[in-house]
Amino acid sequence: MQIKKVKVFRVRNENTEDEDFVAVEEPLEVRTCHEGCQTFAIIMRTPGNDIELTLGFLYSEGVINSIDDVSDISIISENVVEVKLRKPVEVKIRDLIVNSSCGVCGRAFLYTLNILKCNTKIRKDVIFSLPEKLKEHQKIFNLTGGLHAAALFTSSGELTYVYEDVGRHNAVDKLVGRLLIDRKIPASTYIMQVSGRIGYEIVSKGIKAGIPIICGISAPTSLSIEIAEEAGVTLIGFLRGNSFNVYTHKERIVLISK
Repeated sequence: MQIKKVKVFRVRNENTEDEDFVAVEEPLEVRTCHEGCQTFAIIMRTPGNDIELTLGFLYSEGVINSIDDVSDISIISENVVEVKLRKPVEVKIRDLIVNSSCGVCGRAFLYTLNILKCNTKIRKDVIFSLPEKLKEHQKIFNLTGGLHAAALFTSSGELTYVYEDVGRHNAVDKLVGRLLIDRKIPASTYIMQVSGRIGYEIVSKGIKAGIPIICGISAPTSLSIEIAEEAGVTLIGFLRGNSFNVYTHKERIVLISK
């Protein structure tokens, strides 16, 4: 269940008792298994697409390098996923809860950057179209107003995947998990659009997945700009209406519309 109906007291010109839809937030226990199982992390997330979330999370953590490192993955109960690995994983500084608002809290390490080298380009009119296309597919957000989203587009603006979650980094992990399943990493011909602020964890996950262009409707952070510049990623912020800011590697933007 991704949404829940709750009672609400609306204060307007006329105060009323009413009902409203809210996004569900629940803990997901991720267990890694190799000659025995252990809890790797507890992720606060919006239920749904838990397989993708788990795979994307383990990939971003460096536990797996491809889907081939996983012999089996299964949902064993409503909020528990078990991942059978082909090699053992050493748990370091783990036993943590990954909050829905924090993608790197308690991490034992920061990401090692991949340097992206690809010739993917995108026209500015295609970039202008991405936020509205994303919004059209934010089904739960349109009911609750409480979820973030991440979507993957082709360079011509065709939607490939879209995922929602109470955590913006979870939405990206779900996206990356699907890329792993479909064996599309590195995703060097795609563009990622996110619904909010572009923090370090968002850009790091995109870089690790090999995505060369990352767009958001809000602001990037200083560290996200720094790592995008170093990794060769085109970082676009404040994408609203017919304007956006390009913070790194503007050479991928085709300024002449079709």
